[in-house]
Amino acid sequence: CETFGEKEDPALLLVMGAFSQGILWPTEFCEQLAAVGFYVVRYDHRDAGLSTCFDYKKEPYDLRNMAQDAVGLLDALGIDKVHVCGLSMGGPIAELMAVHFPDRVQSLTLMATSCDFRPSFLAYDQQSPADMALPKPTEQYLQLMQRFLHNAPKSPSEQLAQRLEAWSILNGAMIPFEEERYRELHTEFLQRLKHPESLTNHMGAIRSSLQLILEVPFQVNVPTVVIHGTEDPIFPLPHGPALAKCIRDSKLVLVEGFGHVPNRHFYPLFIEEIKAIAKVSS
Repeated sequence: CETFGEKEDPALLLVMGAFSQGILWPTEFCEQLAAVGFYVVRYDHRDAGLSTCFDYKKEPYDLRNMAQDAVGLLDALGIDKVHVCGLSMGGPIAELMAVHFPDRVQSLTLMATSCDFRPSFLAYDQQSPADMALPKPTEQYLQLMQRFLHNAPKSPSEQLAQRLEAWSILNGAMIPFEEERYRELHTEFLQRLKHPESLTNHMGAIRSSLQLILEVPFQVNVPTVVIHGTEDPIFPLPHGPALAKCIRDSKLVLVEGFGHVPNRHFYPLFIEEIKAIAKVSS
């Protein structure tokens, strides 16, 4: 893990999504959060980056285990209470932390996530989610996922090209995609990827947690803000309001042009919302 800022300041844990490393919370975003008074922690999930990798068939796990990982990290860092910001898969992990470790979590910021991951997983399995209340991912993203899951690139240059294509789609079309900046970031990502075969273990963790993801928002009892973009290709717009409706007294912030990944265009908005919900909880 990496930390930014002063340990005496309120702690903020950044929880990334599936297939992702902590560095995908960009350094400048972490530094800006530290500059406004947070002690910021970013980390690699199990089966990502420099963290421990698992044989999922022998040692299956779910998002509760990943929430326990995050709390174990707080223990190791000597952090008693924390504000948590979770993106995508990091959203339900953050919620599970708040529900199962209520004395540790002070507030939640939930970005680009949902109360129902089933439409995505049915679509990944090429099944029709006809009876789902919430929409499936966009066709462009689903085509990308099929290539990722069934035809993984072999060479480093192909891997980098695929990651840049994915990030461009996740960025959304309204806000310019900074290709050279993300080329550098994803080059570092691939250099830190110890066991590429373990990356898709997160799919198993989510798949075994689909019911948990449906249920846990109703149990959240800390101040919460839900931030959702109009350009999200994985969880189209209705997912954000649906999640906010499940969490008692939560605040919903819909962001024009925001996709599924942090873009520096939106850092000021994100930081203000994280500060505001942290203040509510103090």
